[in-house]
Amino acid sequence: MKANLVVAPPGQASAFIDYLALMKFRLLLLVLISVCIGFFIGANEQTSFFSLLWVLVGVYCVGGGANTLNQWIERDIDILMVRTQKRPLPSKRISPNNALLFGLAISLVGFVIIAVLVNSLTLILSFLSWLSYLFIYTPIKRKSSINTWIGAVPGALPAALGCTAAAGEVTESAFILFLILYVWQMPHFFAISWIYRKDYLSGGFKMLSWNDDYGTKSAKHIVIHALLLLPVSSSLFLLGHSGLTYFLLTITASLIFIYHSIRFYISPDIRRAKKVFHFSILYLPILFLAIIFDKIILYLS
Repeated sequence: MKANLVVAPPGQASAFIDYLALMKFRLLLLVLISVCIGFFIGANEQTSFFSLLWVLVGVYCVGGGANTLNQWIERDIDILMVRTQKRPLPSKRISPNNALLFGLAISLVGFVIIAVLVNSLTLILSFLSWLSYLFIYTPIKRKSSINTWIGAVPGALPAALGCTAAAGEVTESAFILFLILYVWQMPHFFAISWIYRKDYLSGGFKMLSWNDDYGTKSAKHIVIHALLLLPVSSSLFLLGHSGLTYFLLTITASLIFIYHSIRFYISPDIRRAKKVFHFSILYLPILFLAIIFDKIILYLS
């Protein structure tokens, strides 16, 4: 006798996918990896690894709620941009009211989980990240190109949240991880904004790439921040929070990042901008894997 398989109706399955899209599931994966690395570095003999589970669930809900509310705020803008027209709200697959309620509800769930099952410091930092993303970064995107520097703050906090969840305090390593993620975001997002500069212009976002068709301004800032990333990333080793493997891989990865950035500066074009963007995606996993490897070696020795 064959077992009967229960399959969700197409409408339910597609709605589930649309709500995941509102939360920006793939983007949140990088956030959760950053939290794990922060936790890994901040962990000590008193750390309960159940805290890692709960901070991941809490940050996932808070981050997903912030992404949902950001799309709710920008739903009328997203419809103007080719890159965002197919999102659930501009394509009317989810109503604005449902998106608003969903965003607020999962944000609240995340805050409660962090407050009850992690610690108050991590709750404060996660709330500041949520607040600054929605009420400072989101509105300023249409007013000034400094939005990238402002938006990098909530973008860099997840690693610090991991550290505070493990250690219960803001440690030196938490601050360094915050700086690494903060500086890394600049060449990453400057490359994106130049590649999609016409789309951002259509949406009314005042990015650095505005009036920069030749890429001169964007390329200059990409090079400056790629150069700055070398000492900032290396400081995790120089201040004794990682091992030699991390240091060597960081130097290598940073020099490759600088190489791609300088090539874009010398001759700005879409192909070279994409090389900067694609390597920026590889950069953090290289650093994170090196941190994990050094910690394992230290544990085994």
